[in-house]
Amino acid sequence: MDAFIRIFRSRKLALSDPPHISPALPHMDPPVAPTLVDAKPSLFNALPAEIIYEILSFLPPLSLVSLTRTSKFLRAHALADALWARFVRENVPYQQNLQCYPAESWKDLYVSLHPYWFLSRNKLWFSDKAYSGSSMTGSLVLVRYDSRRGCIEGLRMLAKQGIHSFESWEWNPEVIIHTFNPEVSLLVDDPIVKIDRGMYAGHSARDEILMSTGYTRGVRSMISLCQGLTPKEQDNAMALWPPRIIPAKERVRNQSRHPSRGEGPSSLLNASENAFRIRKWVEFGGMGASLGVHIGEDVMTFSTVPEEYYTATKEKPWQGIWVGDYSGHGCEFLLLLQSAVDKSLERPKSSIESPSQHHLDGPDLQGRRSLPVKKGEDGSCAGRLEAIKLTGDPNVPRGEYTWVAEDIGSEGLVRIAGEKMFKGARVVKSLGHCAAGGFREDQFIPAQLIMVNHDTLAQHWEDFGHISFYRRVDIDKYLQNTDVPAAARLP
Repeated sequence: MDAFIRIFRSRKLALSDPPHISPALPHMDPPVAPTLVDAKPSLFNALPAEIIYEILSFLPPLSLVSLTRTSKFLRAHALADALWARFVRENVPYQQNLQCYPAESWKDLYVSLHPYWFLSRNKLWFSDKAYSGSSMTGSLVLVRYDSRRGCIEGLRMLAKQGIHSFESWEWNPEVIIHTFNPEVSLLVDDPIVKIDRGMYAGHSARDEILMSTGYTRGVRSMISLCQGLTPKEQDNAMALWPPRIIPAKERVRNQSRHPSRGEGPSSLLNASENAFRIRKWVEFGGMGASLGVHIGEDVMTFSTVPEEYYTATKEKPWQGIWVGDYSGHGCEFLLLLQSAVDKSLERPKSSIESPSQHHLDGPDLQGRRSLPVKKGEDGSCAGRLEAIKLTGDPNVPRGEYTWVAEDIGSEGLVRIAGEKMFKGARVVKSLGHCAAGGFREDQFIPAQLIMVNHDTLAQHWEDFGHISFYRRVDIDKYLQNTDVPAAARLP
């Protein structure tokens, strides 16, 4: 790259970027190129096309646009479709055999959906409110690129409890086991986000832009970009999204009735790629006409979780996105984090007390048989395991802990299960989070986490006398453009 810069300096080109480059197609190709101060032949022009391509592949999209303003020679190379195909594929890494259809070229496709590619690249988003407006439950949305229609769409993830039964626990017959066979699906008929090609044309970073979402008559929604807050701009009294217990690269304000008035980014350079907002309302009218009256207006703030925090690894096989059974409240989606968190991300220490301050031994069950603990603990069974609600209920809302196992290693180990249903599973001390309606009088109560396998966990809520299950969700299965079944049962 240093050699590349020296070559351009030797040509004395006017390479300054304009203050604002609109991503709309008409503005990507300026009619007048900058004047060359020195028109002498350049050695750069004599380089093989393959080397020029390799050099240009290090440039971001806006720099390539600036390069088209320098000379006809560099313009031809900067518009090479292979360069723009890379930009698209980097934002849709989960789709194989991707084509530029329905656009005429990869460059046209990339430009037509800019600056919203970060939505599909981050793919998993969760909100501070449900689509119905409830501030307690929130929503989990999967954003993907639809190659059939050439748009970016965000679909709500839903889960049903499926067929379940109630069984007695062999280890303690007084405890009831709630079996769990969840069915997870995408609400494909009602996208919450829909970015059509060319939608941003003529707009600025501060604008709210109308989307063609919703098939319910009269429902309108607009999307807007956010500006992230630096740690110095945040304080304890500020309402932030996501909450501080969820790892995030940056946080934004989450209480705004009018996000376009003074809170949006001044330019795309200041726009966050880790958060966005949706404002929706009901607008009455008839025969295609609108009365312009907004009823039930509400604003939802969305954020994403860095992928490394929900991707299972050899060292952290338990972390990921899970779905849990919450009885009368239905299914809820969880983020499971294992052990230490990267200090480079904003991550506070837990406010939960140490298990040593709680009585977690449970009832006296002497005489029950447990398997012996094997010497040489598995390295993956170490550290802290915590479950955070991405969607919640009227008692414990989204963005709160649902349970925490302070040590899944030797310090927290209670026993190795010997009963038939959980044979061989580690049983460790944990704390379950419960509260009265409206998240009043919340407390952490003694519990035991049964680590069945890396895709299945169970929690014994000692005070409630029942066991509930949690199952891992394979997010990538729902990102393909193939016909995903309306409801897919987890393995």
